[in-house]
Amino acid sequence: MNYPTRFVACFSFVLVISQAQIVQRQYQPTPLEAFARQPNSHIAWSNEAGRIDSREAHAVVTALIVEDGAQPPDRMRGIRVDLLDQDGRDQVYLGEETLGAFKKAMDEISQAAAHGCAWNSGDVCPPNAYVGAALFWYGDRVPSVHTLSASHHFGERGSGLFLSTFGGGHFYFPDRDASQLSAAIARALEQLKER
Repeated sequence: MNYPTRFVACFSFVLVISQAQIVQRQYQPTPLEAFARQPNSHIAWSNEAGRIDSREAHAVVTALIVEDGAQPPDRMRGIRVDLLDQDGRDQVYLGEETLGAFKKAMDEISQAAAHGCAWNSGDVCPPNAYVGAALFWYGDRVPSVHTLSASHHFGERGSGLFLSTFGGGHFYFPDRDASQLSAAIARALEQLKER
């Protein structure tokens, strides 16, 4: 076997081994998602709380109450965020108890985005910069729950809201702001209070 053939064979073998060693990470559902996906659960009430539409992605925020068939019925309340872009779709469920923290994080991101790249010397944005919120800073911990993360992206072609779902995908909303998601969460909270 000549040198180039040995190199290709060796490289192919290493590539196959390295692919076999990749472990698919399993993300746990949020409590509301797990409850909603149980066989006896159903949506007892829902109402659209807001939308974010852009040329690249779409999001629909729905306030909802989920019940199961037990007597008396168990209930959980919160929101479902349906995300869609050209690469795929995902649904994220956030319980009512977490919505205040998510709204606060969206407000934090919106305020940081309004200042542009003032944090960078000369107010010039690097080619790819993100501003986020402390809620979404995981440091060395790898998230294990299928939930929502948000930031504002500054790039060469503009800026916009960037949402990711652990285990689901990444969704970019050019020229959109986290304040739109904050407003939808606030409307959902108000709708849930009335129920």
